[in-house]
Amino acid sequence: MKTYKPYQVVLIVFFSMFANVGGRVIADFFKLPLWMDSFGTFFTAYTLGPICGAIVGVSGNMIHGLLNPISYVYSITAVFIAFIVGVLAARGWLNTLLKTMSLSVLVTLVCVLISVVLNAVFYDGDVGNVWGNSVVELFESWGTPKPVRIVLGQFYIDFLDKVFTLVALFIFIRVYRVLKPFLPKILKIQPALILLFLAIFIPQKTYASSIKEYNSYVHTIYNKLNGLPGSKANDIASTNDGILWIGTYEGLYRHNGHEFRLMTEFDSIKAVRCLYVDDEGRLFVGTNDNGLSIIINESIMNVIEEKDGLPADAIRSITRGSNGLYYVGTAEALAVLSNADGLGIVKTLPQIQTALTVSPDEKDHVAAVTAGGSLFIMTGTELSWSSSEISENFTAASFSPDGYLYASTESNRLMVFEVKENKAEFLSEIKCTGVRHINSISFYDDVMFLCADNGAGYVENGVYQRIETGVFNNSIDNMTEDYQGNLWFTSSRLGLLKMCSSSFLDVYALAELPESVVNSTARFNGNFYFATDNGLMAINSENGKALKNELTALLSNTRVRCLCIAEDGSMWIATKARGLVHAYTNGKIVSIGKGHQFRVARELADGTIAAGMSDGLAFVKNDQIVQWLSDKDGLENPQVLTLGQKDGSLILAGTDGGGLALISKEGEETSYSIKRLIKRSDGLSSNVILRTVNDSKDPSGVFVITSNSINYMAFDQAGNFKVKSLSNFPFSNNYDLVVLENNNVFVLSSAGIFVVNRDELLSGRKIDYELLDLKKGLRGSLTANSWNYIDEEGNLYLSCDTGASRINLNTYDKAEHSYRMQMKSVLIDGRRHIVQKDIPFVIPAETDTLEIVPEIINYSINTPYISLFFEGLDEKPSVMLQNDLSSVIYTNLRAGEYKFHIAVLDSKGRNILEESVYTIQKTYRMFDNWWFLFYILAVAMLAIIWLTWFIVSGFQERRMEKQRAEMESIRHQIRMGNETIFSIANAVEARDKSTGRHAYRVAEYAVLIARELGFTEEEQTQIRRTGLLHDIGKIGVPDSVLNKPAELNDEEYEIMKTHTIIGGEIMKDFTLIPHVDEGAKYHHERYDGTGYPTGLKGEEIPLNARIIGIADAFDAMTATRVYRKALDMDYVVSELKRCSGTQFDPGLVKIMLSLIASGKINVSKTVEESAQPETEAKR
Repeated sequence: MKTYKPYQVVLIVFFSMFANVGGRVIADFFKLPLWMDSFGTFFTAYTLGPICGAIVGVSGNMIHGLLNPISYVYSITAVFIAFIVGVLAARGWLNTLLKTMSLSVLVTLVCVLISVVLNAVFYDGDVGNVWGNSVVELFESWGTPKPVRIVLGQFYIDFLDKVFTLVALFIFIRVYRVLKPFLPKILKIQPALILLFLAIFIPQKTYASSIKEYNSYVHTIYNKLNGLPGSKANDIASTNDGILWIGTYEGLYRHNGHEFRLMTEFDSIKAVRCLYVDDEGRLFVGTNDNGLSIIINESIMNVIEEKDGLPADAIRSITRGSNGLYYVGTAEALAVLSNADGLGIVKTLPQIQTALTVSPDEKDHVAAVTAGGSLFIMTGTELSWSSSEISENFTAASFSPDGYLYASTESNRLMVFEVKENKAEFLSEIKCTGVRHINSISFYDDVMFLCADNGAGYVENGVYQRIETGVFNNSIDNMTEDYQGNLWFTSSRLGLLKMCSSSFLDVYALAELPESVVNSTARFNGNFYFATDNGLMAINSENGKALKNELTALLSNTRVRCLCIAEDGSMWIATKARGLVHAYTNGKIVSIGKGHQFRVARELADGTIAAGMSDGLAFVKNDQIVQWLSDKDGLENPQVLTLGQKDGSLILAGTDGGGLALISKEGEETSYSIKRLIKRSDGLSSNVILRTVNDSKDPSGVFVITSNSINYMAFDQAGNFKVKSLSNFPFSNNYDLVVLENNNVFVLSSAGIFVVNRDELLSGRKIDYELLDLKKGLRGSLTANSWNYIDEEGNLYLSCDTGASRINLNTYDKAEHSYRMQMKSVLIDGRRHIVQKDIPFVIPAETDTLEIVPEIINYSINTPYISLFFEGLDEKPSVMLQNDLSSVIYTNLRAGEYKFHIAVLDSKGRNILEESVYTIQKTYRMFDNWWFLFYILAVAMLAIIWLTWFIVSGFQERRMEKQRAEMESIRHQIRMGNETIFSIANAVEARDKSTGRHAYRVAEYAVLIARELGFTEEEQTQIRRTGLLHDIGKIGVPDSVLNKPAELNDEEYEIMKTHTIIGGEIMKDFTLIPHVDEGAKYHHERYDGTGYPTGLKGEEIPLNARIIGIADAFDAMTATRVYRKALDMDYVVSELKRCSGTQFDPGLVKIMLSLIASGKINVSKTVEESAQPETEAKR
């Protein structure tokens, strides 16, 4: 076997695994009558050997098993066929097509034998391929016994697959061998590049670092009123599919966000004390009296009780260590379990009695706290440390992700330990003020949560922070975080608390300000201010805490209606009893218009402050009221509710029943005057104007919010206007609106905040909307006629009747992009079946009714739109809210494949946010189709053809063996003839005393040149023989001339030249060596045409003769003759260069010079070797 470099092995294995998995995926996708998953196995077995082939085959099955778990069990087949191909390929079974076909049939038989057994044991004879299963069904319809039809079904797939695969490998090998000489040299890949590639794609572990604002979460308590009849919960856990499991004394509840279902079908689970989910998604349920149950895919797979070796049936805690062992705390002792050969007990630690909490780290340590208050450290199965020397009673303990141990005590201390050399060393302490008896410590997203008898909290930057849980503040024992990031707390007295993140942030609650009605929000001097019925409240923007200063003290117990920030940064405050207050950034405070009840203040384009009152409108400059407008000036109702300005000049003053006043002035010094009152008669829906908002998308437009509708005013350049009522808006009691650049319009109302599209709103057509209300996290109701601050980042600070909340208008819907959905089960003619997502669900052909039960796992406060679509049957998707989701029933399905789509849509029910697709196949009799019968006949004929071909080929092979034997006899006779010929050549050379094995050396040099020219091995042999016989014509030269020790005269030279003609005549009929006569006759021809005997020139001279000619001349110069010594090599090289193009072929001169330069031609060595006897038979 060829030795491969490490990077070559890596490439071969990678290519082979890709070929296996890719081929199987293609075959599955197109439903081919093939597996196409063994080419890589065979290729690796052929190149690297059977063991590597087996590894690749098993790996391919493992990888494909992620898509289709059925593949796992067939790894044994891959091992056997890899060994068969690897061993037989090394013995030449892939060298010919006949042997390749024979190997394919042998592999087929082995595959059929193994697969039929596996099919029968694990899958009741199912072939795993729709074509194979149809073959089984066809023969079943013909009454064929089951074992026979299972074998035939498997054979039909394996025969085609293995023949196809091995023939493809045979062709691949042949093509590679043909192309190999022409392939470019591949640069060596350094191992470092491979390591770099792996390093890039190895995922890196990251941790979250930000702490969420938990006190703004929305609370939902579950008790006997809404899902938990006993109003008590002991523990909670989430499995990998997102389902929550709640352990209670009534039993185990399953919760998907929509309903609680008591799992009454679990006979071994009655009173649940603790829950644990391992990394593989197995749910461990510890009961109060029935031991430990293990649930996989919502089915109990194992039950371990006292009779199985548990110290007691009362389970108190469960965990798994980094070593893979399970630690189970019982009422008697702690048991260590192993899952190596089925879950079993490997050790019991009686010292650890009633372990209430157990927690592992990543270094084989497990901490346990007992009901007696002791803290223990275990290393593997051994007890390595206890808290006997610490005068504290411990209540809970947990390892953090970074390996530190946090342990709480009865004195409400939170102690931090580091485990060194299997012992706990005290490091520090965290004070938890206000907490009473910590029951558990949990880590989620690197945040440490504490559950206690009087509430819950978390630790941020080493400081304990209380989580506001409201009335849910008694006996909180455990908690978890669901896949959406919501928090769940269990209480053995109060039930279950869910805390959901919300788009709304209760800034009032976070600052611990008392509830109050907020009328306006603003940001002044970097801090947040809130106008309330009880005064002016403020929050420090740096720490989020309540702020008190001179301004808040001044307005204490004063009803504040509106806050307005001027261009210079100062704040104007409209109050009911203290007039209009102007607060400067430097701390100066000025009160204006005391005695008037101000409702609203607005800075105009020229810096003037317009202030609306209950008795008119005031204009303020330089802290002085410069003008009043009242009913005497044309205001039918002087109580001004809102102020706005359009185009920097026209003032829009909305009144409480007097319509909308248009106010302006003509010049700098003239007074403001009312130009017109716009009322219901002009198209407004009401004369009570609550707000005007300029349309940021159209400068000519203004939204006018009245007491019963939203209107739109469009002005032209002449100042004329048109008013239309936007009656398509679905709500009437609205307060304000905000128009964003993305065309979203946020309408603030008594129902919450409506989000609509501006263009849809103005079109008059029915609009889609989203409502952000209490269900979405808005606490309390929005304050009517309030004024709200919005910052540059889109954060809108809302005035509410319980305080103030914040929502970001750009990202309010970010929490809607995380949902899990599943088709957990289907009912086939009333019988329930479990569905696995990644495996096609097959229903029998005789099925009449199919009921699909979709499930949306959603714990958030959102109620998303759901789309259900049965591809292949439904004409269009069915869209509904999650609350309206129910099972769907289909009858009389035709045979075929269907796709059932479950999707979560956006807030408007249009675009898909997330989708799950399930494949449902209703079996049909494939053999009813004509093309399947053609397939049956074609494969059968192919098998018969192969058998016939195999038999005929066997006879032919034997005949060929006989012919090869005859040919070998002929070759032997030829070799004998060749030896006779070479004996003659030796005899010729023996007559020429001056050459000293000259012919041998010429032959060697000629072969070296021919090799550089790319001659084949056979052609090199021919040129060698030609070289040996090139001087055979010297037989006809007299000895007196041939062996003359002195230089020949002209007459003698002419006689010597005749040896070429004589040699050509002798060899012209010698057909055993092609072109041998050309070498003998033309080796003295010159490239310029001046040679002899015929004066050929250039490429007219046969190539063999040109090669012999330069080799002959080179040896003549480098060999010692009787009349002279060998010439100096430098001189020989100069002669070759000088005679290039005249005597010698220039291309051959270059080759000769390169051979000399590279040392491939070693004259002394060649001369030495030429002295040794050599025969052609030895070559």
